[in-house]
Amino acid sequence: MADTPAEHIVVVDDDTALLALLTRQLQRAGFEVHAFDSGPPALEAVSRLVTCLVVADWNMPGMDGLQLCRAVRELEAMQAVQQVYFILLTAHDRKEQVVEGLAAGANDYLTKPYHEGELLARVRVGERMVRLSRELLQRTVELHKANAQMAVLAARLEQQARSDTLTGLPNRRCLFERFHEQWELSTRSGLPLSCVVIDVDRFKQINDTFGHATGDLVLQKLAEVLRDSSRRPDLCARYGGEEFAIVCPATDLRGAAQLAERLRAAVELESSTWSLGPPRITVSCGVAERRSDMPGPDELLRLADAMLYEAKAHGRNQVWRCVGAGGGERVPAETALSTS
Repeated sequence: MADTPAEHIVVVDDDTALLALLTRQLQRAGFEVHAFDSGPPALEAVSRLVTCLVVADWNMPGMDGLQLCRAVRELEAMQAVQQVYFILLTAHDRKEQVVEGLAAGANDYLTKPYHEGELLARVRVGERMVRLSRELLQRTVELHKANAQMAVLAARLEQQARSDTLTGLPNRRCLFERFHEQWELSTRSGLPLSCVVIDVDRFKQINDTFGHATGDLVLQKLAEVLRDSSRRPDLCARYGGEEFAIVCPATDLRGAAQLAERLRAAVELESSTWSLGPPRITVSCGVAERRSDMPGPDELLRLADAMLYEAKAHGRNQVWRCVGAGGGERVPAETALSTS
């Protein structure tokens, strides 16, 4: 195991003989010593080292030990330095002066003339404090990093839990959550709300003839068309199997039918370029709009699904919308041309 790096100690005293003695004693004890005969260069060294010990004489011309200590604590308050253990070296031994030094921010004091053993003992205490503080800071940083990583992971897991793995669209769970939100918004605001259900025509035949891998590619391509052709406020989701649903906020039956027909036409047109095996893919769509007598979004989805079955029953590759009390009608193909 590698030896622990030596702690840095900034020593400040205008008495050159005492400064040299302190330097030798601390160096023999294994410390990295930075010696200065005045406060300003010592303060600069502290700010450069960021974390260290300071042994400073109280009485010095210019910036004395108390002023140096206060300046160091100001740097700590500004987070310019991290942990500085400050020992005042003083000839004062009266309690009031000791209290004044500690109030200025000193961690400890040593009365001159000092005993070398006492000096090293007090410095060792400061060394332990600095290292413990550094370790605590490192653990805090690691904890924040771990928390950030956990937050990213949690967000990723939440996204996965709300997304369909195959198509990348929101899944059934997300569909119903968002559908209920839009239902409440429509109830409060009085704005219309519509729903489109889309199903791939003869999807079982595609799987049986060309394989399930091709079927998966068809669903992925269809999801791309839905994303590209729908509007920004719309929620496109995989409803289940080969069925998809679109929640259309602030959209009446006519607008939703236009959207559905545009999607149907886009799939029919673009599928001929997919080169997946099937020469052409078509979809059938059912459209319904929220009515005031509906108990909730499940009923709206059920009506849209019923219209989908009408489209299937009348030949597929078409859009049906719910009118009246549950009756349906086919949406003419040219309807898509009138949408913006």
